[in-house]
Parts: sequence; structure tokens; C-alpha cells
Amino acid sequence: MKLDRILRLVVPSVPVLARTPIAPMLDVADSFIKRSHPEWAHLPPASLRMRIGVGNRILRNHQYFIESGQAIVSELQGRGFLKPDSHVLELGCGCGRNAIAVGKFLGETGSYAGLDVDPEMVRWCQTHLHSGRVRFHHADVFSKVYNPVGAPAASYAFPADDGSITLIFAISVFSHLLYSDFQHYVRESSRVLAAGGHLHMTLFLLDFLRDRLGDRWTFSHKLDHCYVDSLRYPEAAVAYDLDTVKQILASNGLSIVEIYNKDLHQQTLVAKRS
Repeated sequence: MKLDRILRLVVPSVPVLARTPIAPMLDVADSFIKRSHPEWAHLPPASLRMRIGVGNRILRNHQYFIESGQAIVSELQGRGFLKPDSHVLELGCGCGRNAIAVGKFLGETGSYAGLDVDPEMVRWCQTHLHSGRVRFHHADVFSKVYNPVGAPAASYAFPADDGSITLIFAISVFSHLLYSDFQHYVRESSRVLAAGGHLHMTLFLLDFLRDRLGDRWTFSHKLDHCYVDSLRYPEAAVAYDLDTVKQILASNGLSIVEIYNKDLHQQTLVAKRS
């Protein structure tokens, strides 16, 4: 933990630190930690875990990583969206934090597919977590940080057949999508969802944030039906009015089931396929 504090003084952002030349050294240190904790041996290396958020911890964040995935499964199961026989698609699977937990929960007839724009994280998942029921796909979509040579999102089709998915979930994905990409991801979600299937997403909804703007986010710039914090890096944080989201969903055969976590930085919205 002392090393954590020292490194944070030099590079305050853990995801940024994960992409510096020091990352391989952190992975070496992580390998020694795992020798003393064989129950963590199946987890991705430190540099990959740090890219997706581990409570701003650099080393010894293994339990946080595990419990975060378990919390997502508990939330989805508790609200009735995830069942042992579900066919699940995760947008933004990262290095498998949620996939590990979902894979353990699903029964023999269930399935999970994860996609992400970061090729390195997807390769790790394909090598270490791939199975008959759990699969991973690289979404070769442009991302200034994770995949700068990717194609425009509008040309990307989700790796699933029409009507084959019962649950799509996306943690902090739609909060980085500008209007045209947001529309496309909802359109693709509608295509692959079965009738009665659910789209579970977190996003910034201004209707619940306006009284708290000015602290971490301002969303002071309007760009084509959405609001961004930075014109230089617009995808860094993107917010929407609820009416705009409703219109996008409705035009693709989806209706809102519930919105919760209204008092958090990102809200959780669940839509159902008619």
C-alpha cells in the first residue's frame, strides 16, 4: 500500500498509469502477489485491471475487482434481468471483471458474449476465459484512448444474430457515446434483443444531475442533441436529456422499464424490447 501512495503522487490517474512504461513492472510485482494468493491466479494482470477502474488502487486490488463483478451480477439477478438461462451480451467487457462473475452464475443453457474496443484486453480474455458458453469479440471501433485506429461506430454490427440475446448490459459505455453513435448502439441492441429482452445501461442523465453540475462535470457544451464537458475530448463524458433518450429508444422498439441510482454520478436505465 505504501507503493500505491508513492505512485499516486507521480501519476494520480490509475488508468493513465496502466499505460505508462512502468506498467510491465507492476505486472511483475502483481505476479509475486498472486503466488502468495493462488485464489487470485485466474485474474488478469495489474496493468489490465487498472484500465477499467479498481477503486484507484494500483496493487492488491484483486478483491475489489472480484467483488465489483459479483455486485453487478447480484444487481442484475436481484432485479430479475439475469437468469441462469439468459443469453447475455456485455458492451465494454474490459478484461473480464463482469464476465468472470456472469460465467459462474449462468447455467448450462445460458451464454455470455463480451465485446470491447481495447484489443489487448480482449486478447487476454480470449486466451484465459474463452469457453463454449463464454466468448469475447474485439469491436474494432474508434476510441481515442483505447483503439485510435478503429473504424467509425456506425459501421459496426454487434456479434449476435437477430433476436438472440435476452440481456444486454453496458457499464459506462453510453456515457461516452455522442449522438449518432448512441443511436447506432441502441439500434443494434434492438436488432439482437429478443422480444421481452432488456437493455441495461449506465449513462449521464441531465434531468437528475442539474443540481450537482459544476463539481466534477459541467456538461456546458451542446453537440447535436447531447452535452459534453470538453470540446477537445467530447467522448470523455457525454450527457443526455431524458426526453432525447426516450425518443431514441422508442424509435427502435424499446421502452423504459425503470431508472434508478438517480442520486449517483451516472444513472442506471433499463429498457425493454417490445
